[in-house]
Amino acid sequence: MSRLAEIIRLDNHAVAIYREQTLPEDAFVPQNGHCTIPSLFVRCTRLGGKCAADSAHSPCHGSKSGFGFGGIADRQRSAWSASTVPEEVRSGMAHGSSGMSYFATSEIALLQMEPIRDYGDGSDAIVFQDLDDALSQGRPIEVVAFLVDPMRLSVLQQLAAFSKTAPGPAAIMPYGHACQQVYAIPRGEGESDDPHAVIGMTDLYARRYVDKDRMSFAVPYKLYRRMEEDIDASFLAKPRYKEYMDACLRPSPFQILKTHDISRRFLAGPGEPGTGRLGFIRGFKPSWT
Repeated sequence: MSRLAEIIRLDNHAVAIYREQTLPEDAFVPQNGHCTIPSLFVRCTRLGGKCAADSAHSPCHGSKSGFGFGGIADRQRSAWSASTVPEEVRSGMAHGSSGMSYFATSEIALLQMEPIRDYGDGSDAIVFQDLDDALSQGRPIEVVAFLVDPMRLSVLQQLAAFSKTAPGPAAIMPYGHACQQVYAIPRGEGESDDPHAVIGMTDLYARRYVDKDRMSFAVPYKLYRRMEEDIDASFLAKPRYKEYMDACLRPSPFQILKTHDISRRFLAGPGEPGTGRLGFIRGFKPSWT
């Protein structure tokens, strides 16, 4: 486990993202499904190992941009889709959509999409691999991504800010598809002299694939290296950090009482509606009473 993953007590796998000319023979490759966030990024955070896809195995149109298979094909159409589709062009849109209404106008949507850079031509493969394995094998890492709860997210964003000398936030939460937030946007940040961490999984479609208390935190590799180098001089080396971490990870009194209450009522045995096994579900009367 990397030092950073160890010090934040990461409860899953940190993920290295990089590119190869062809699909690695030892990688899991998704064979069906639309969105590839669950079969690539989420799978790797949970199981480790290596997952990969080329353009043919990543059918979602958003992934052509998000995973570097050619970028956003038609920014105007994407802007319409994110805002309101003009009636005269709806018949040519997928499902005849009127738009998602994420933005008031397509002009606003275009402005929000502007920072998302286009990468690739669809001829190579993107690889998601357990970070420790990728580091030990000397892979050409471009982005390091985490899937974390609010407590660990807080630690990561503060560490990203530790030695940042330019004004402004160390972490940003930009608009984008989940795949863009995990790869294309942080890769673009790596080309800046002032790289930012990217907080993601705000894509309402992709949120169904992650736990309700998890967000992605993705950084260009050079920022990840800076964060690792900053550990010893930062707040992470202070005894109080361990106290804060212990307190955050300890179940709250409310959580303990809630768990105890549900367990007690579930195990209490047969009873009247509203009591006993399954009786805590409002209006449910067990068949054995």
